[in-house]
Amino acid sequence: MAEQRGKKQRKGRNAVDWRKKYERLEENIPGMVFSLILYPDHSSNFSYVSKDALELIGLTPEALTDDAGLFLRLIHPADREGYEQSLHHNSVTFSPWRMELRLVINGLVRWYDFMARPEPDWDGAVCWHGLILDITARKEAEKLQVRTTSLLHGIFTQNPYPIWIADRFGSLIQMNSACRETLKRFETGAAGGYNILRDSRIREQGFLSVVRVVFDGGSAVHFLLQDEERVGRGREGDPSSVFEVTVAPVKDEQGLVTNVIVMYNDITERLRAEANLRLTQYCIDHAGISIFSIEEPDGRVISANHHACRSLGYSLEELTALTVFDIDPNFTRESWLQHRHRMRASRGGTIETMHRRKDGTTFPVKVLITILEFEGKDYSFSLAVDISDR
Repeated sequence: MAEQRGKKQRKGRNAVDWRKKYERLEENIPGMVFSLILYPDHSSNFSYVSKDALELIGLTPEALTDDAGLFLRLIHPADREGYEQSLHHNSVTFSPWRMELRLVINGLVRWYDFMARPEPDWDGAVCWHGLILDITARKEAEKLQVRTTSLLHGIFTQNPYPIWIADRFGSLIQMNSACRETLKRFETGAAGGYNILRDSRIREQGFLSVVRVVFDGGSAVHFLLQDEERVGRGREGDPSSVFEVTVAPVKDEQGLVTNVIVMYNDITERLRAEANLRLTQYCIDHAGISIFSIEEPDGRVISANHHACRSLGYSLEELTALTVFDIDPNFTRESWLQHRHRMRASRGGTIETMHRRKDGTTFPVKVLITILEFEGKDYSFSLAVDISDR
């Protein structure tokens, strides 16, 4: 008898120890542990729910064990049918069950990962022992990742500038459609595909060391690369094409370069336009007659060329601080407004008037006035010729 009582006591202590270990294990699980019984008539009830239920889904363990329908009412309407079908299917196959579900908690939609293993119970019932984890943060991160990936893909594919991506060894692995024509210029003679570190133009023009720094973990670099082969463009003797090249690293969490993004921007036409603009400005600045740009309608001098400054004895800074009334004594504000009204109506004209120098002396001039409209705004240019000899 004493031995039997001892075995019974040891068995009771073992059961208590096992329950305590189970409770400690449950406390360290970041989710809701449950046991759910599904009956042949498709009704169900929770036989066990851990205390994390209140924090996880807003219902107490007691409420869930009293009425399993409370849980069913939390399931998002779009997921309810799939939940029931999946649960009943695995009740027949007895295979492990895992499903991601949306629950509506206090009006907010949250995502949960359901994991359970079924086993037969009495009278044809099936008992599910499982775990529910809140994966809302992960789902939001996935959604953000999809949006970000889609945005970057759109920027990459739809960008009008040639962009391509290299692996960490410099080999081309992906490019957008705008890059195809441009890269044909640079991949000539590149056995096995284009590699920026083997580009002869980059090496010959002294940029290879700059590019290598990017691959070695440096920051983005920019440089101008010339291409003397004008493939099917321009006229014989035209200057070489010029590309504005940007090489930027892509790094992982440890700061190691995994890829490099390269952008080629053909700025040949822009440089040509800038050169033409500089030539035009040079011709205006050094013309043998006075050229003024006048602000409408207040008559302020916006700009003037060198001849205009010399003829009036002012520096450019001094002259652009004046108005027409300071250099033309024949105009009053009232007569100026009438004059400008006539000029705007005819888009320009010619007048003879007087100009007054900085020292107060005057001389007669003939002024050709042109009114131009650009981007919705009127601009006035005056070309003045000294007619003292006449």
